[in-house]
Parts: sequence; C-alpha cells; structure tokens
Amino acid sequence: MAFSSVSKTLEGTPSGNFFKAVDTNIRQLGMGINEALFNPKNGAILSYPSPLIESSMEVLLESSRKGPSIVSQSLISISTYIERIHKVSERLKDLLAEVISSMKAQISFLTPAIAGIVVGISAMVVNIIVKLNMSLSVTSFEGGSADVAGSAGGLTALVDLFSVNGIIPSYWFQLVVGIYVVELAFVLTILQNGIENGSDKINEQYLLGKNLGKSFLLYAIIAFIVTLLFTFMAQGILQGELV
Repeated sequence: MAFSSVSKTLEGTPSGNFFKAVDTNIRQLGMGINEALFNPKNGAILSYPSPLIESSMEVLLESSRKGPSIVSQSLISISTYIERIHKVSERLKDLLAEVISSMKAQISFLTPAIAGIVVGISAMVVNIIVKLNMSLSVTSFEGGSADVAGSAGGLTALVDLFSVNGIIPSYWFQLVVGIYVVELAFVLTILQNGIENGSDKINEQYLLGKNLGKSFLLYAIIAFIVTLLFTFMAQGILQGELV
C-alpha cells in the first residue's frame, strides 16, 4: 500500500513513523483509512497532535473519494503550502533572532543581576542614613555648652535632614523588586515561547517553571551577596569617618 511505501521511504523520520503507524493500523487491526488515522483509541493522529497534520489527513480523506488524480493534486498543494510556511517561519526566526537572544539574556541573567545590585545599593544607602542619623543625634545631644549651641543647632538640622521616619525598610524594597523580577520573567518567557513555538502551551509551562525559578534564585543570591558586601563597606566607611 501507499502508506507502507512512504513509511519505508521516510524511515527513521517523524513522518515515516506516522505513516508506519497508519499502515500498522490498516494491516494488523483491519481498520479503514479513516479509523487508522482518527480512531479515538488507536488512531495514528493521537501520537502526533498537530492541527496541521490533522487537517492534511482530512484533506487526504476527502480527496480520496474523488479519485487518485485529485489525491495527488491535493497532496502536492499541501506539500507546497507546508514548504512555504517553513520558509516563512525560518525567515521570521532569522529576523527575530536578536530579539529572542535579548529576551533570553534578560530572563536568565541581566534582570536578576541588575535587580540584585540595585537592592544591595539601596540597603547600603538605608544603612548609611540610619547610622548618620544615630551619630548626629548623639553628637547634638552632647553639645551642652553655649559655645557649641550654634553648632548643635546645625547638627539638629542635619538630623532632621537625615530623618529615618519616612524611609522604606529595605526588606519591603527587596520584596517589591523580587515581584518585579518574577513578573518580567513571566512576561518575557511567554513572549519568547510565542515567537519560537507559537501557541505551544506545554512548552510554555515548561519554560515558565524553568525560567521563573532560575531568575528568582539568581536574584536572591546576588541580592544577598551584594547586600552583605555593601553593608560591610558602609559600616567600615562610617566607622572611619566618625572616629
């Protein structure tokens, strides 16, 4: 039969395996072509859930009722159509390769790294402001003589300038930036999958699980290391300045 010949010609390829499954259903299970393709339990289409393959086989079935000449013309038209789609798809991938590469870089490294560094710097700034406020407060209270009254007033103004009442705690800032990293990784992953694979929900879920975990873990590690490093640096600088 035609399916057997095609499966042998395309042996070792996904297309060859598909036609081999159809031929097996016809020869061993005694099915007709329609059943061999679309049987709910053993149909070959079950192993290849592609809308393109399904529609192509439906065209094959409909055209087979009108004779071999119509079948050959239909299959030639389908093959030409698929070939053109493939060329367009490859061309689009070439045009969007730079965009996709940029998305992958942002998801995997750039966004978590930059966010972690920003969180570390913000923690250092908050620590410096708090330390300065405490040191200036102590100095202003120690200025008790009349000679230092003016300087004490100036220090009081500086204390008010470095007031910590309105400062957002660093852990809230870390939480906000962490949510931003997760959201950005989520959006970019969906866009990347849509460009590369179309509406492939299974691959989309796989990439989301992979990228979200990796991005957040990298962000947490970098934020922790940078925060510790900058905090120690700030403490060393303040101790040297205030001694």
